[in-house]
Amino acid sequence: MKSRSLKKALALFMVLALGTVSYGGTAKVSAAATLPSDILDLTNWKLTLPINDAEEITQPELDSYSNDKYFCVNSTGTAVTFAAPCGGDTTEHSDYPRCELREMTDEGTSEASWSTTSGTHTMVIEQKVMELPVVKPHVVVGQIHDSSDDVIMIRLEDEKLFVEADGDNIGTLDSDYSLGTKFTVKIVAEDGYIKVYYNGSKKVTYHKEKSGCYFKAGMYTQSNTSKGDSADAEGRVQIYSLTVTHTS
Repeated sequence: MKSRSLKKALALFMVLALGTVSYGGTAKVSAAATLPSDILDLTNWKLTLPINDAEEITQPELDSYSNDKYFCVNSTGTAVTFAAPCGGDTTEHSDYPRCELREMTDEGTSEASWSTTSGTHTMVIEQKVMELPVVKPHVVVGQIHDSSDDVIMIRLEDEKLFVEADGDNIGTLDSDYSLGTKFTVKIVAEDGYIKVYYNGSKKVTYHKEKSGCYFKAGMYTQSNTSKGDSADAEGRVQIYSLTVTHTS
């Protein structure tokens, strides 16, 4: 299993030698995986759940945490399932439920905060969207957020997978996405620009100078019972790998 001290020493070496910090990558994957941390390196993340007033699971508890309904290993032991029902509990500033990771630093003890104008900040997610709410089939499966609001979101509305910023579609990734199709999205923020790549092809270049930023990944369902969906209708995504890299 993972050694925190070894990873911390390796990260320090990378900072000194290369000016790079990399974490949140892929861990051991096998049919014997029983915990999300067997598949994803969760060292520098915290989890928000759609239960108990949007309960947060932080390190070191997150490394041994699993929830069969919302955050668990899929049946083949190859990915982590994130699910958020439309009747789930929400955070203070949102009407929609989430089962979502929030980027942290210092082995999960401090909240990440970086600028799009300083350094290079990259998140890569390999994932499949498996289920959408019925009445309002909208979900978010990746974000850059700042101290007050989302900066960009990777959003699926029915069959349209796209990048949203300031309420607008700033780049379509797939106009005919089929549930259960695996895809890779890479988000790179540097020099005041955010670039989004879909399956290796650049789809978006967006000028946005923001500070207090951090990455998010998982399932952020964009519907609730007031939209007509049942409490049990849900968004569900499987994440196969998740990597974050910061270069100064």
